[in-house]
Amino acid sequence: MAAICLAAYGTGQAQGDTAQAREAERSRIAQQRAAITAEQASTEKACWQRFAVEDCLEAARAQARSQLAPLRARELELNQQERQERAAQRLRAIEAKQAQTVPPLPVQSRTRKPVPDAATLQQQEGARAQEAAARAAQQRQRQADHAQQLQVQEAAQAERRRQAEQDWQDKQRRAQEHRAKAQQAQPARGQPLPVPPLGVSPLEK
Repeated sequence: MAAICLAAYGTGQAQGDTAQAREAERSRIAQQRAAITAEQASTEKACWQRFAVEDCLEAARAQARSQLAPLRARELELNQQERQERAAQRLRAIEAKQAQTVPPLPVQSRTRKPVPDAATLQQQEGARAQEAAARAAQQRQRQADHAQQLQVQEAAQAERRRQAEQDWQDKQRRAQEHRAKAQQAQPARGQPLPVPPLGVSPLEK
């Protein structure tokens, strides 16, 4: 019992250190993301002072996406590690509880049952240990499947968000091009007619 408690304490302390390191890394990722976003905003603001505005904006956004992609990937990796640690902690708690459970003593009836011999007792203990190991293995497999499913869902959501952002940017670019073409074509349609020279009537022309 003391060995189990000591192991649990050591595991909990190690998990605490890992959690602190993970939170510190998340904080660094947030700071880097804020810096990238600020740099993108500054670059886009400077783009509006240039001739090729849309090309400049697209380059700034592409650079920001390339810088943010590894940060997002690292966040997904940290989330996966945290889920696995929680699943392992729950499994250890279940195994520790099963190890501490003492089977109840059989109730003696009026007719005494024969006392099982040492071989039978050892066989029963082995069967119970095998059942506990099988239940623990099933629990680990269910937790691993659930974690993998969550990871796939997060990757799909990230891809949908990226595609939606790309579609919005393409729509804005097409609208900008349409407005630029309309502005270029408007002066040609609005040019005034030439003024006839003085002293010449319309009939003489």
